Amino acid sequence: MKQEKKTFKNFYELGSFIKKKRRETGERVESIASKLIIKKMILKNIENGTFSQNDYEKNSYLKGFLKTYMKDLGLLNDCDVENLFVNNSIDIKNSRVALDNNKVNSNKLGSLIILISLMLIGLLFLFWNKDTYYQLYELEKLLK
Repeated sequence: MKQEKKTFKNFYELGSFIKKKRRETGERVESIASKLIIKKMILKNIENGTFSQNDYEKNSYLKGFLKTYMKDLGLLNDCDVENLFVNNSIDIKNSRVALDNNKVNSNKLGSLIILISLMLIGLLFLFWNKDTYYQLYELEKLLK
């Protein structure tokens, strides 16, 4: 029978779990820090749940430190390292949140007006500076 791997609600719960397992082994944070070459403060912050789930997801160094620490304590088989935290997603089908945006049609019309205005400004600029473009054309002919 396959044992389900442990997931956590937040970093504090994960840190408490790791601290409990470390204390069961009888090792001190200082000895683990020197053995793994990870700062003692980082290991203590992991155990105290100082980091957030967002910190974990965005910081690859933190992920590496945590995996190394868990591997040293023999927790990799107990925990799903790739999905440490419970997915707190919302079931959209059962929610009453409207996903349709009624402002889309008015935004399309506004975008079209802006686009046409920019094209007219560009054409006006071209006709206004027609002499400049003509001089550049004549200069290019001379250079050839």
